[in-house]
Amino acid sequence: PSLCQCPISSMEMQNAKTIFDYALSVSCASTEDDNDNDGNLGYGSQANKSWSELCKFLHGTICGGTEWDALPETMKPWIRLRDCIEVGREEWRYGEEQLLYHYTKDPEILMSLLNGDNS
Repeated sequence: PSLCQCPISSMEMQNAKTIFDYALSVSCASTEDDNDNDGNLGYGSQANKSWSELCKFLHGTICGGTEWDALPETMKPWIRLRDCIEVGREEWRYGEEQLLYHYTKDPEILMSLLNGDNS
């Protein structure tokens, strides 16, 4: 069988690589010298933790983030990476509140949706 043509342009792939490399660098920050501009340490600061502690950090950390500007800089490039590929972007992209909740786990986002505060 013949190979399928890649649906992603070379420009999109290069852009994704650039964003991915940056996202990885800020997410792997493990010291004050290589943290993001807001002083947040990335996942690299968790390198010496047990699996249990790492899971708690990844899945149990809640950060305020009901607004995009409040998100830590270590999270923003991962969201940008989701948006840099055109295929499926319009049809399958999560809504703003769903993206914010996914990255922050901020219960205020859920409460505002339940209360009908989403604008």
